[in-house]
Amino acid sequence: MWYKNLRIFRLGEAFELTPEQLAEKLEPASFIPCGKMEVSRYGWVSPLGPEGVSLTHGAGGYIALCAKKQDKILPAGVIKEQLEEKVRDIRAKEHRPVGRKERDTLKDEITFSLLPQAFTKSSLCHGFIDTRNHLLVVDCASANKAEEFTSALRDALGSLQATPLNPKQPASSVMTNWLKTGQPEGEFTLGDECELIASKDERVIRGKKLDLLDDQITQHLDTGMFASKLAVSWKETVNCVIDDQFTFKRVKFSDELLERAGDRNPETLAEQFDNEFAIMTLELSAFIQAALNAFGGEDTV
Repeated sequence: MWYKNLRIFRLGEAFELTPEQLAEKLEPASFIPCGKMEVSRYGWVSPLGPEGVSLTHGAGGYIALCAKKQDKILPAGVIKEQLEEKVRDIRAKEHRPVGRKERDTLKDEITFSLLPQAFTKSSLCHGFIDTRNHLLVVDCASANKAEEFTSALRDALGSLQATPLNPKQPASSVMTNWLKTGQPEGEFTLGDECELIASKDERVIRGKKLDLLDDQITQHLDTGMFASKLAVSWKETVNCVIDDQFTFKRVKFSDELLERAGDRNPETLAEQFDNEFAIMTLELSAFIQAALNAFGGEDTV
């Protein structure tokens, strides 16, 4: 259950619900599979997986959550093919053209007729609430999926002030300076990947497995390009790519950290989750604070 992406939100006030109280709030919005005529469903499931009972899991001031989304799969090609058949049939029998509005109506009818036979595709989105530092961390790369997660949580609670965590200094400026100087702040070190963007002509240069201190990188920066993505390592325990929105993608944890979770010899999947979650959240909490410090602190305006 090690997170691969981090989208972080600042909670507007202290989160005072216990894991048990939060689970009760989520229960009415627990996941229910799509009905025959439903296109999509979204709801809460146990973060511990099929073995879990509660919709939350608490450990050391951190509360784990998991949302499940199920979508009906309707291939666009199938709908288009049936739509064209109906349009041809109308033209042949009624000798008239089919306008856009009528085509849209026919398309809706075809879609609803196919829904009961459609396959479903499900996905999970994990997150946790850091009650000590008043943060919500969501494991997803997409801003839309993160917003879907926070909106569902807000609906379940009735209200929730959650805004993206922003540093005082623009992320792109800090990352560009790190590339220019070769000296990241704090205990961060440069990785081997970056993305550079030119604000004037929108040129984009992407590079992987590079020496980021190479003269060619510096030359691009001297022309006015700036860093929009940068691979970094923190204390050799967390590796990731930071982007200009201060989100963290392709997060990887050190083998030493992963082994520490396995050293406790869990007997069940639930125990394994508990071990991994406890270690991961402590490490991510320190990592997030270190990242904020390296980017000049938090923008509270």
